[in-house]
Amino acid sequence: MYDVIVVGSGATGAWTALCLARAGRRVLVVEAGRDVSADELGRLLRYDKPPDPVPAQPRQSLLPGHSSVIAPFLVDDELNPYATSGADDYRWFRSRQLGGRTLLWGGVTPRLSDEHFADWPFTGADLEPHYERVERAMGVDKDQPLTAAERALAEAFEQQWPGARVLPRPGVAGWPQRLDEHGVAWPAGASPVLFLHDALDLGAELRTDCIVESLALEGERVIGVNVVDRLTCERSLIRSDSVVLCASSIESTRILLNSRNADHPEGVGNSSDHLGRHLRDHISFTVSGTTDRFTGPDSRMQLGGPYGIYLSLPDRGYQVEGWAQRGGARPGQPARFGLATSAAMSDDSANRFTIHPDLVDAWGIPAVDISFGIGADDRAVIQRAEAEIKQACASAGFEITAVDRHYEQISSYVHEGGTARMGASPEDSVVDPWSRVWDAPNVLVVDGACWPTNPYPNPTLTMLAIASRVCDALTDSWGE
Repeated sequence: MYDVIVVGSGATGAWTALCLARAGRRVLVVEAGRDVSADELGRLLRYDKPPDPVPAQPRQSLLPGHSSVIAPFLVDDELNPYATSGADDYRWFRSRQLGGRTLLWGGVTPRLSDEHFADWPFTGADLEPHYERVERAMGVDKDQPLTAAERALAEAFEQQWPGARVLPRPGVAGWPQRLDEHGVAWPAGASPVLFLHDALDLGAELRTDCIVESLALEGERVIGVNVVDRLTCERSLIRSDSVVLCASSIESTRILLNSRNADHPEGVGNSSDHLGRHLRDHISFTVSGTTDRFTGPDSRMQLGGPYGIYLSLPDRGYQVEGWAQRGGARPGQPARFGLATSAAMSDDSANRFTIHPDLVDAWGIPAVDISFGIGADDRAVIQRAEAEIKQACASAGFEITAVDRHYEQISSYVHEGGTARMGASPEDSVVDPWSRVWDAPNVLVVDGACWPTNPYPNPTLTMLAIASRVCDALTDSWGE
């Protein structure tokens, strides 16, 4: 019998496990995917092709930057199917191994601004000490110097938007790798080396290859989780006083929807009919190109990772982040640059997913049917952003040679959220301001599923800060 079962070993799962283990709770972390070996991690960090055939990935292969190197760290689409029935063919990019998608995460860690919390049941000030705690734990670096080309872009942006301030892009320090206590190199932003190994040292337990099918129910009460062994397909029940869902925004809600009995006929947390609704993601495009204003080698830091420039434009509804003049270059070679722009989606409860009536995954667990569409107003924001970015780049002498409008092809930026939204009352939300499911208070949702809105900055740091806030406030009452 455990005090708490944490579902998922990604960013929020690993951090939550560490917070609870420090508080003396008996914690079990269950991870649906496999453990990862030092050889696998080494190939990923060296960008070496794997020796085995890549999984079947007609959908996962659409992830920007997909290659045979990262394919083993994304799911097999044939084993993990889902349906889409909306206006846009939403792409659900999934990782199932120890650390989840943090093995592929860029490590970018901006905070949300105060105005981003306007429709939340707490304020930015409430999250401030938790931001600081998480940043210290991760070793967030906010002060990497900009390259000469990045300073030129910053000047162009500040002229384009008077009053705007371009900052160094914050991110996990030590890029591209960090060593664990055994000397094994992990990607610097990977949750096992950041948090989970410390949680295990404090007594938390871990089970990999352990798929959560549903919450285990006795009447109205949740008593643990029903799990399936990924390798043997054997089913079992693991009991606990509380369950914390950190499986990803869609997977956590899928578990809730699949948890049904006479007391929860539409799934745990769905008495308000908000479970699975309000699915959002970021709408994005990227540009890349060169500039003749800066030539020659510049290798102060590696290309990739979190470093570069970051510009938040709340009044415009989007952000810009990227790099210029990084990595090695031959003498006389023009400087390269790349910029990614993302915008938030407005609320649309029609963007949702439900449990498919017939489709199941390789373990017999009912799959999801995602209905998703990007509205005309949201498209107008990102199209205006593209015109403004092009104008700023041209004014600085930066030639754009490629534009990738992700939102036109894949309707996803891997920043999904909102399907078990947080709110002040059970009539219009799934979880309360402390992430407890209204219908089952010993179940908590602390990943992106609980977000009432999905502001455009990278969400990972804020997810961790929310988990820190929840653990601080509720640790004393869990297990009673």
